[in-house]
Amino acid sequence: MTEPDLLNQAISDAYDETPYLSNALLQTAPGHLRAVARLYGLDSAPLAGARVLELGCAAGGNLIPFAVAHPNAQVIGIDLSPEQVNAGREVVEKLGLRNLDLRALSITDIDDSLGKFDYIICHGVFSWVPPVVREAILRVCRDNLAPEGIAFISYNVYPGWKTSDILRDAMQLNSFSATTPAEKLKKAKEMLGLLQHGLSTNNLMREAISKAAHTLSQQPDHYLFHEYLEMINSPCYFLEFVASIQQAGLAYVSDVQPEGSFPSNYGGATANALAAMSGDADRVMREQYLDFAVGRPFRQSLLVHAERANQILERPEASHFSSMLFSAQLRPDTERDRAEPGHRHFRTPGNAGLATQDPSLVALIEVLQEHWPAPIAFEQAQRVVASHSPHTGDALEHATLLHLITLFNCGGLRYRCEPIGYGNDSTKLRLIPGARELITASSEKALQVGLYNLWHQHVNLSIDPATRYVATLLDGSRTQAEMRTQLRDALTAGHIPHPDGRALKGTRNADPIAQELLVRILAAFRSSGFLL
Repeated sequence: MTEPDLLNQAISDAYDETPYLSNALLQTAPGHLRAVARLYGLDSAPLAGARVLELGCAAGGNLIPFAVAHPNAQVIGIDLSPEQVNAGREVVEKLGLRNLDLRALSITDIDDSLGKFDYIICHGVFSWVPPVVREAILRVCRDNLAPEGIAFISYNVYPGWKTSDILRDAMQLNSFSATTPAEKLKKAKEMLGLLQHGLSTNNLMREAISKAAHTLSQQPDHYLFHEYLEMINSPCYFLEFVASIQQAGLAYVSDVQPEGSFPSNYGGATANALAAMSGDADRVMREQYLDFAVGRPFRQSLLVHAERANQILERPEASHFSSMLFSAQLRPDTERDRAEPGHRHFRTPGNAGLATQDPSLVALIEVLQEHWPAPIAFEQAQRVVASHSPHTGDALEHATLLHLITLFNCGGLRYRCEPIGYGNDSTKLRLIPGARELITASSEKALQVGLYNLWHQHVNLSIDPATRYVATLLDGSRTQAEMRTQLRDALTAGHIPHPDGRALKGTRNADPIAQELLVRILAAFRSSGFLL
């Protein structure tokens, strides 16, 4: 075997032995890539009939949400691990998907016969493979990308990964002699304990290392193993990445979360210092300076063909929001409200804070919450703002855009160019496509594919027997009253236990108990984005 073949085999074996849980990744959703590209002035293919390719797809968990929502799209996933691909094929078969094709294949073997794709996704691969595979990733993103296609690549970057390099070196040192994945993980965690709790007070890097070790200790084993104990992990500086894509005939558009590239989001001191030293620098150099200022360890970049470079706007154009749809999941921060009664405070899913005194912004946030998981159109957002402010005409449009920019800047806004399949007017509730099948299948065996919603978001929902039973009822054929009756009968017959441990077998007049439990389960499904 050649050296690349030996490396491919070693990488494949590692993922076969310790499979990566295959989850949906919100930021890689083709709908999100399309919307971000639109903000930068770029057109891309409509989602309904798009061709989507994922390089390093594992069991396909990041492709299934798109495939179930767009039955006329063509979706292909490539992964080096036959075991993960086979596990994914089992799930694809359970879901009855005919538009998702998972293949055990090396990225280096992809050629023109695979065709052109409107969206190419490569998450968690680029930094973890040898140079020949990195070159192949860029080649595929050029040769197999449609003329108006969008590619996504994530990768580790310096300077932020310098601290992680120390953790990786230390854990690999301590696990060097281990012969099994389980033993390697055990030895690595022992080293994490030293780095977290045993560093000398004289160590100038103590705070950074111990904090990073603590964060890593909270991660699942499959993440720790593949991120820190694999043979290859090759971070680079952002400038180096851009140079490599330009050499491959590609152009940088933006980070997939553009708000992370705005110096103003890191405080006045950072913004002012960067402005003072980077006034004549181009956008790529300014972003590299920002990486140094904030210690960024990871990037997720959107790319297009180099021929489109002159179409890319210097910064996102907020006016494009006027043709989009929006949602948000901000939770009230009541403790901060009590501490500062003149403001309303909210937290994003990423735990960023937002404080405002503007009643029209508060009203917009509340309407977005009420409609979740369904999005609202810009016109509806304008009506909400109009009902809580004196603005009209152009001033109203401007005020609405400013509110959306505020939510965008804190990472709390979800935005799309096209409708998402939520909005069931029927009194007979049903789950999103694929959810019932996955929830039911999870009782039979551990799946390598996680739960998801139509926003392409991983859903971490505890599935007890009562929740699983209610899921089987949510097929659009029953009213809530009918579901309550069936749940009551199942509880009192002893077919399923109450999740709180209440003994209900043979109980009479259990309707209130069943109703309370049904409402609780439906609320969890709605919050997770499971209900249409």
